Amino acid sequence: MRFLIVSDIHGRYERLVKLIDAQKGIDALIFLGDGLADLERADAYSRGFGVFAVKGNCDSFSLRLRESAPEESVINLDGYRFLLMHGHTRGVKYGLTNAIYAAREREADILLFGHTHECVEKYIPEGEEYSLDKPLRIFNPGSLGASGGGYGYFGLIEIRKNGILMSHGKI
Repeated sequence: MRFLIVSDIHGRYERLVKLIDAQKGIDALIFLGDGLADLERADAYSRGFGVFAVKGNCDSFSLRLRESAPEESVINLDGYRFLLMHGHTRGVKYGLTNAIYAAREREADILLFGHTHECVEKYIPEGEEYSLDKPLRIFNPGSLGASGGGYGYFGLIEIRKNGILMSHGKI
């Protein structure tokens, strides 16, 4: 299965439209906050794949989705447990400790977050720091809308029989 991971669109919905149009064969779009209104404008919910979304600290402008999107969500996809969050309520701009503890408490295999606008990919083995009962993968796709250099950043996660492939891209 292939998942497109997007966060922090911040009004640049045309980048989301371009990105969705360029991606073939995705099974779901996972949105990590700050751009719920952009998901609506890009018509992401009628594209033929699943959409999972959490709200961020700048999502007060999306009237319809703001109320239905949680601040955090746990989803199970293809045998893996994902914890989705924007990260502002866990202080991710100041470190990942609180978010990692939340992932441990929710028994997540993969922690996805946004908010920092920085691409992150990290692996923490079982039993290492944070007293994890199982390994934890951590991933931030970066910002689709607010990144410097004229680019927007996104992530792709592909679950294969022999493991998980996580990657970043720019558009």
